[in-house]
Amino acid sequence: MPMKYLRALLAFLVFLLPITLGGAQAQGVVATAPPQITYADNSGLNFLAIPATWPVAQKNTYQWFVNGKAVAGGTKLSFRATVKQKNQTIQFKEFGSMGTSVSVLGKIGQVIVNIKPSVSIPDLASNKVVASAGSYSPKSTNVIFQWYKGPIDIAGAKSATYSPATADQGFKIYVNAKYSAKGFTDNKFDSNEIEIPVVKRNYVQVWQDEFNLTAGSAPDSSIWISEDGDGTKAAAGAGWGNIERQYYIPTLAKITSAGSLQIDATTKGAENYTCYYKGPCEWVSSKYITKGKVGFKYGRIEARIKGPVGAGTWGAFWMLGADIDDRRWPWCGEIDVTELLGKTPNLSYGYLHGLISDAAGRGTSVDMPKGFADEYHTYAIDWLPDHIDWYLDGVLYGSQQKLDKDWVFDHEFYLIMNLAMGGNFGGAIDASLKDASMSFDWIRFSTINGVGEVIKH
Repeated sequence: MPMKYLRALLAFLVFLLPITLGGAQAQGVVATAPPQITYADNSGLNFLAIPATWPVAQKNTYQWFVNGKAVAGGTKLSFRATVKQKNQTIQFKEFGSMGTSVSVLGKIGQVIVNIKPSVSIPDLASNKVVASAGSYSPKSTNVIFQWYKGPIDIAGAKSATYSPATADQGFKIYVNAKYSAKGFTDNKFDSNEIEIPVVKRNYVQVWQDEFNLTAGSAPDSSIWISEDGDGTKAAAGAGWGNIERQYYIPTLAKITSAGSLQIDATTKGAENYTCYYKGPCEWVSSKYITKGKVGFKYGRIEARIKGPVGAGTWGAFWMLGADIDDRRWPWCGEIDVTELLGKTPNLSYGYLHGLISDAAGRGTSVDMPKGFADEYHTYAIDWLPDHIDWYLDGVLYGSQQKLDKDWVFDHEFYLIMNLAMGGNFGGAIDASLKDASMSFDWIRFSTINGVGEVIKH
């Protein structure tokens, strides 16, 4: 081969060698930690690079890039940007004989975040998710966290740790970290998402009233007390605050031979009582409460009930805050386990009433294809410190979370069972209706994963 052709071939191979090495670099050794860029002072212009960490020793060279272009002479670990370059992108690359590694892409004058924030659950038993702010510069940076569930920010969740609510179970959450430093532009990043494990609810029954007393007797006096009248002398006021038409007397709630409690409402004998509407009462019924006897805080509360028949009937199993004498309604709070209206015989209503929701309440209803009056159904709530769930025959149909000052459900409540007539919610009473009844087969209370207590007075 002529010498001139040999020299040309050698020149071509020399030219080809870097290309071949470049391909090898792309497929070569990967740094165990990429290089980082930091600020040397608070000017926002002086940078220092922390070299990459490699699994094997190799000879490396460095290059700074501003706005994607290699900086002439920018081949050392330190670099000073100009004032004119402020807000332009900056990046540091490290070239080795067996691989290349690149820093994050930052902005001159902005807080640099080399390692993004991350979240983890270090200990399932602690029920906490922990956020790491990652690695950032300058050192004077202040990091502010905000936790999110999907696209929704979690109110008040701004610390480095977050205790997931029961309602968070099964959902993915993450944290947004905002990085701020005096003299620098803010930066912010989202962390990875983490799914909150679903914790199986373990129920342990610790209290019950099975209504197994002698037939014809009143409810157990160690548990229940009759709340009589038309509401005029009660905190609720005339008509029990709802323009109800009945006058409560104790004798219309009795234990049946079948071992249930039946509450009757009737027009018979109502004329013997005077109601707030300035004349003889139209209806008499019964209302029993556990106030001053037994209270409850958190846990599962459930009852097996057969609802009333007839437009205008309003049967209910519900709860009021035990502090009602000091903090009037709705400040004391109201939890409706179920409300059964004769005008809507295929619906069960589960609602909360607090400071904001007031009379309108917050909750939902569930359709009952066969209605609530022909057979017994089980109505329940799971009451936890951060939310309340409603169940019909063991099936979840509604949930309300602790979101704002409407949540006044963090103290003792007492139980109420009654059959009202008419009123704002019960509606007009069927003129042909003379009698109605509802029955309670049992009422039970259970702790949920150890949460819940019975308070005996």
